[in-house]
Amino acid sequence: MTNSVLFQSGSVYRNGKLEDLDLQVDGEKISNIDTNLSPKTNTFRVSLKGKKLYPGFINSHDHLLASYLPKVGGNEKHKSWLSYDNLYKSSGVFAERQQVDPEILYYLGAYKNLFAGVTTVFDHIPHQVQNPFRGILPVKLISDYTIAHSVGNYSLGWGEGPALEYRMAEHAGLPFVTHLGEGLDDDSKQSLRQLEKMDALGGHSVLVHCLPFGPREVEKILEKGASVVWCPTSNLHIFGKTTNIKLFLDMGVNVCLGTDYSASGSVNLLEELKTAKSIYFGLYGEELPESTLLKMITENPRKAFRLGNPDALMPGLSADLLVVNDDKNKSEITVSELSWKHIDLVVIDGYPIYGSEEYKSLFLHFGLETEELSIDGKIKLVAGSPKKLLKQVSDSVGYKKSLAFLPNF
Repeated sequence: MTNSVLFQSGSVYRNGKLEDLDLQVDGEKISNIDTNLSPKTNTFRVSLKGKKLYPGFINSHDHLLASYLPKVGGNEKHKSWLSYDNLYKSSGVFAERQQVDPEILYYLGAYKNLFAGVTTVFDHIPHQVQNPFRGILPVKLISDYTIAHSVGNYSLGWGEGPALEYRMAEHAGLPFVTHLGEGLDDDSKQSLRQLEKMDALGGHSVLVHCLPFGPREVEKILEKGASVVWCPTSNLHIFGKTTNIKLFLDMGVNVCLGTDYSASGSVNLLEELKTAKSIYFGLYGEELPESTLLKMITENPRKAFRLGNPDALMPGLSADLLVVNDDKNKSEITVSELSWKHIDLVVIDGYPIYGSEEYKSLFLHFGLETEELSIDGKIKLVAGSPKKLLKQVSDSVGYKKSLAFLPNF
């Protein structure tokens, strides 16, 4: 029998604003969104009065295999990604990380994202590395893409080269994803020109970082219809500066937001939203609208990664949902102010995966085993066992390990 759930009386994000609506889920899909929906037979009802319902957040750039802490470096600033990578690979943190099984690291990264309201992650890695972990994690991985590590003289040899990878993306209707301009050196500054010479710059391109680019490069990216992923926390940690993101936004480029990897990036996507808001004001003296930030983690990545209709809350689409309890005005979007405690319920493909204790009957309805954890004195339930996961990490490294992107167990 198909599970049927009716979410009632929530402030649902539709058409760029929050509206009082009900949302019906049948199986893995949204089946209806309207006012005062009547429950079907055997429908499980969930009241969302006073709460907001958003599409599940999308983290557009992470490296889940590198889900480990503490951060490395930060005092010395670098001109290229390679300089920082050499520092990281020679660090004690990296040596310790290498003692942890890759599957455990993938699960750590998945829970890091889940607790921040993320339902979908782009994990920047070759397919053969990611393949064993698809479909088993508590969040979704974007699995349909072509890839190059980066463009430049010291790019890693991922894929078949940007030219062929882009052709394959065009043929199959997929995104072609690459780091671009990840640095301040001449190699980074010339990377867009190199990409264009390879005929790999176009509407399928998803370009991560783009630090050194000015009006001419941004105009070219816009002209070709490419998307850009902004990772301000990581940029500042490694290079001491970030992308001129206002230029990209003002010119109309499709901009997404990502955390990058734990060695240099933010603790989670919620922290990245705060950093983005703060940095924008510091650089430009004006507020980055909350609605723009929300689009960077919902609609814009759906466009960039070709995930279907940019409006994720539509009948017929996957029920990837985030319920937020932020004690704010029901029509006010304030995603940059969210913290762990505000993430009230995460639903992926129609299944509750993480949520507050009040949803225990919903988890039981689906027959899901859950683990309890406490955040700011409030009991949360999660499918799977992040506590066991953290114990496995501690056993691997030989001491009790804590990780800031997981709650205190």
